[in-house]
Amino acid sequence: MPGPVRILFASSEVTPFASRSPMSDLIRNVPEYLHEYGGFESRIMMPRYGTISERRNRLHEVIRLSGSIINLGDTEDILKVKVASIPGIRLQVYFMDSQEYFKRKGIYEDREGTLFSDNLTRAVLFARSVLTTATNLGWSPDVVHAHGWLASLLPVLIRSEYAESPLFGNSKVFYSSDGFKLDESFSAKQAKLFGLPNDERLIGKPLSEVGPAFSDLVISGPDESGEPLEAPENSVYLIGSVEEVTNTAAALYGRLADATVEA
Repeated sequence: MPGPVRILFASSEVTPFASRSPMSDLIRNVPEYLHEYGGFESRIMMPRYGTISERRNRLHEVIRLSGSIINLGDTEDILKVKVASIPGIRLQVYFMDSQEYFKRKGIYEDREGTLFSDNLTRAVLFARSVLTTATNLGWSPDVVHAHGWLASLLPVLIRSEYAESPLFGNSKVFYSSDGFKLDESFSAKQAKLFGLPNDERLIGKPLSEVGPAFSDLVISGPDESGEPLEAPENSVYLIGSVEEVTNTAAALYGRLADATVEA
């Protein structure tokens, strides 16, 4: 019998730990439903922001997953991975922890609304930390669902740096937006510095466009008013009740992983 469909959710936000957009609820609810649904194995990863209380959420470090050196161009960061359970359900979240880059009182901006000047570096760190952690786990996902601006480089790295990886070489990639639009982009010089491909889909393009350009499928959800977020043509919209959304997601994940899933 075929094994479960393995799905890696890598998100800039997951309810209840960080919630900037309605899509954070989807990233929390869909893995739970799939877990109960059967036939799926999910892992969830996100940054550990300074707004996430270690004590209240009972985060603890996973020593065997920590300590890897993450290349950030002309500098580097030491990966620290922590884990906690989503309250009320039997699903864990892996937190990519960085004192310098993530432990701030905001996702993309400070309390005064000023954007962090190093958001591009933070996106590189998150993407490489997620892929490094999955590699250290020895876990090969059938589908990688990258959600949010900070996760926009995951599809890029999977299609370039990890294209021949035995763990990620055959992975399908989904991307969904959190509605955050930042015009900052990589120049050819910056891309080379960070070890990113000199690709026209990346160079000079906003990361909100980069993620979809390197993905197999774009998933769009609701904005704060309940209306569909802006998305490229042929995107799949997940809007409706939790059951409706997760049934649709289950069918999509199973189909792209070449698995038989009863929707």
